[in-house]
Amino acid sequence: MCKILIFGGTTEGRILAEYCHEHGIHVWVSVATGYGEMVLPESKYLHIHKSPMNACEMEDFIREKEIDLVLDATHPYAAVVSQNILIACRKAEIRHMRVLRETSEGFEEGEHEAYDGSSLWVDSVEDAVLYLNKQAGNVLVTTGSKELSSYTSMDSWEERVFARVLPTLSVISACEQMGIKGNHLIGMQGPFSVEMNRAMIKQYDIRYLVTKEAGNAGGFPEKMRAAAECGITAIVVGRPVKENGIRLEEAMEVLKGWKTGEEPEIQPEKRRVSLIGTGMGGQDQMTMGAWKALQNCDVVFGAERMLAGISQMVPKARKIPFFLGKDILPWLADHEECRRIGILYSGDTGFYSGAKKMVEALSQEPDGMMYDVSVFPGISSVSYLSSRLKTGWEDVRLVSLHGRECDIIEELKKNSRVFALLDGTNTVKNLCGILKEQGFDRVRISVGERLSYSDERITVGTPEMLENKEFDILSVLLIEREEEAPCRYSCMP
Repeated sequence: MCKILIFGGTTEGRILAEYCHEHGIHVWVSVATGYGEMVLPESKYLHIHKSPMNACEMEDFIREKEIDLVLDATHPYAAVVSQNILIACRKAEIRHMRVLRETSEGFEEGEHEAYDGSSLWVDSVEDAVLYLNKQAGNVLVTTGSKELSSYTSMDSWEERVFARVLPTLSVISACEQMGIKGNHLIGMQGPFSVEMNRAMIKQYDIRYLVTKEAGNAGGFPEKMRAAAECGITAIVVGRPVKENGIRLEEAMEVLKGWKTGEEPEIQPEKRRVSLIGTGMGGQDQMTMGAWKALQNCDVVFGAERMLAGISQMVPKARKIPFFLGKDILPWLADHEECRRIGILYSGDTGFYSGAKKMVEALSQEPDGMMYDVSVFPGISSVSYLSSRLKTGWEDVRLVSLHGRECDIIEELKKNSRVFALLDGTNTVKNLCGILKEQGFDRVRISVGERLSYSDERITVGTPEMLENKEFDILSVLLIEREEEAPCRYSCMP
């Protein structure tokens, strides 16, 4: 009879449990603390498991109770717990749905301006502590008791830190043991109104309020408004990961359908894949759209040199040094928790790039319909070189000799301007020799090396002038017949 397991301990978990109680639906509800059990209604339909579990224990529990469906309604900041739940469900081969807590109004797309006043957004509690240690003034911490120990590294923390925590014996005792006690320890059950937050700020002469973006259910808007009205700085610890799942109302529909045998068909949100052209030199050659997509990624794939170039800008994303579909696709199949995926490509995704094959590979996957693919072009080598030469390229024939067969002489006979990508076999030296042999000894050649990097070099000359010079094997070049080539040859810095 009891085939559903709800991981709760949150407002959403309590609401789902109350829904099951009111509609006579037998469910298991897993909570990590006695307080999590205390807020649940007493009901013959609710079967409570009261203690935290790791992934293996979750899997064993699921198998023992013959669970068919798991609803993960844990806190949005409990990323490790959600990961364990997902792993357990995958191993037990049962359905799993993540119940999302909606962000507060005005914060869906990072529109933090919805609240007037000073605010600082950080990635972690540790970042908040580093900032606060350089400031003066009292701090009201409302991020929970589990991470309070981080604040004890601050100078004069005993006088400065005021902590608002749940009023349970275990929490109060833990806080007192770490040295937070007396009027610096505020044991109260939220969420709190704007007026209550404002009163506490004034009572304790608070200059900084630390909070998490825990949505409307966590009283986040009221904290932000109180901070703004009191003229203090709100320090917001952003959510650890961007999740995908179903809304609370959809979870109720699932529970309702489970009882009636008419479970609604809810399509899970597609995994977002961004194929990102890094341009010729990495971050400076990427578009703003590409940067925005990259900063939302859970995992980023690419060659090691490209991953190194973007590492500091996306510190939380996993970096995997794969760039071929045969390596990336199996990894994605084994890591369903990664929902926003970035794959980096050098140069432009539309110019002899592996992006085209990746689009085809994703569409051919068994679950290819579950990928939402976007392509973000970078600055191509032909575009960049043309800009440095102060010329257009609308009449340029584009070819690649990078691991490809191409008759460059035939192309030059048909086109007055030819741009080519080179490799270790098709080098500048070899091409100059061929051009001289075939009577194209007066063409103008512009060779680009390490374009957009600090050691960039652009060399311009005839085949005779360039044949014996040393060039990078991955150079690019623009060949122009005599009638199209200005009579000036140089080495550009």
